Amino acid sequence: MTRSRVAAWLAVAMVTSVALSGAAAAGQKLAIFPIDMSFPRSEDDFFLGTRGPSPDEQRRLDQAHAELQKLLAASGRYEIVDITPLSSEITAAQPIYNCNGCEVDIAAKSKADLVMTGVIDKISETHLSLTVAIVDIAKSKLVSNSSVLIQGNTDEAWMHGVRWLTKNRLLAEEKPR
Repeated sequence: MTRSRVAAWLAVAMVTSVALSGAAAAGQKLAIFPIDMSFPRSEDDFFLGTRGPSPDEQRRLDQAHAELQKLLAASGRYEIVDITPLSSEITAAQPIYNCNGCEVDIAAKSKADLVMTGVIDKISETHLSLTVAIVDIAKSKLVSNSSVLIQGNTDEAWMHGVRWLTKNRLLAEEKPR
């Protein structure tokens, strides 16, 4: 064989292996659960009862969930699974961060490979933390756990936090150690 033919075969082999590895990663089906919100506890909670997100915060939770779905689907790394048929089970189990792993059993019904859960921890009115966990359903094993500090309880601050977390943690290329 000539050198040009060997080089051509090597190029084809490399392109094929890169394409196959990309196809394997793109084949992962991801179920993204709605993002929960936790609040600091105080003595007032005993008398007033637990509180939930304000209407603005609930809207931001929905926006953050939609943005995560959009960015992860656009990356090509995941195929987002529709979990709408499981919404009554998910609602009954909320807050998911307190359900002791029920997200794995619920997401398994969607035929997903992975399940993503998230929680906004409201530290104060101006400081919040978004933590996102991805669990391998078959192994019931944590694959990724990432968080970002959100400084400001505004639409802009929340979206900035979601986009930063997605770009710099969830979709960041792994670097050799």
